[in-house]
Amino acid sequence: MRKLRISSAINLHTAPKDDIVEYVKAGLSFHKRIGFDAADFPVKLITLMGDDWETGIDEIKKFSSEIGIRFEVCHLPYGVKIGGTPEEVAPFNENMHLSIEAAKRLGVDHAVLHPNTVTVPLEEFDRAKEYDSVMAHLSPFAEHASKIGLSLAVENMRLVPQHYPVHRYCGDPDELCEIADALSIGVCWDFGHAHICGLTQSEALAYVGSRLKVLHVNDNFAWGDDHLPPFIGKIDWADAMRGLNSIGFKGLLNYEVGAKRVPASVKESLARYLYDAAEALLALME
Repeated sequence: MRKLRISSAINLHTAPKDDIVEYVKAGLSFHKRIGFDAADFPVKLITLMGDDWETGIDEIKKFSSEIGIRFEVCHLPYGVKIGGTPEEVAPFNENMHLSIEAAKRLGVDHAVLHPNTVTVPLEEFDRAKEYDSVMAHLSPFAEHASKIGLSLAVENMRLVPQHYPVHRYCGDPDELCEIADALSIGVCWDFGHAHICGLTQSEALAYVGSRLKVLHVNDNFAWGDDHLPPFIGKIDWADAMRGLNSIGFKGLLNYEVGAKRVPASVKESLARYLYDAAEALLALME
């Protein structure tokens, strides 16, 4: 048996989105055929299901049980900036609470959320102020999830590189864990984000330790958040997998790879590459 099970977001298949429930079911079937063990559900799809989203979620959950592969992790909405206008924040908050309910109904093990911080000039960075802002922003979501029994994981953020010193709260593992511990939730580690921040993956993962619940596996060249397959960019995967091994991580090797521009005729080949790349990553843990 391999050391970790393999998962991915369901953006690798070619089914149309005319019917979202059928699109998701097709994604699960595709994952099963490729050999993945689980899937990552993009909760934003519920906004396309209409008012009867509960029925859609129930149908997806029933289908996943029938074919023996389920959504074990999901990604909650993101993109709003802390301190945004009420016109921006209010609908985002409403969507977040709806998505938390949907994730619980779907039966995922962990739902990922962003702290929604932004990159700032280093000279303007105020850690205490950033901490207070993130806690005020995320606490209602953590309380909601805790009340209904949904486990959350907060994701490490990436810098937006500039030609002057910058910082982003929750880019460093100590800041990320500060928030996770305060909210009594887990951590999602995005290898691509960490690479852009210039972190040594094994050292950062050692700091995160048992807080780690979800992985976002993707590669880049340390400038843009490219969401490339492993071994295409410049991440030191031997170091990264050594870090996972050192903390005894037992969760999913979960991909977050971009496939929007990949031609339909090539998507299955990409998925099979990801499966083979996962086996190569896992071999680095032996």
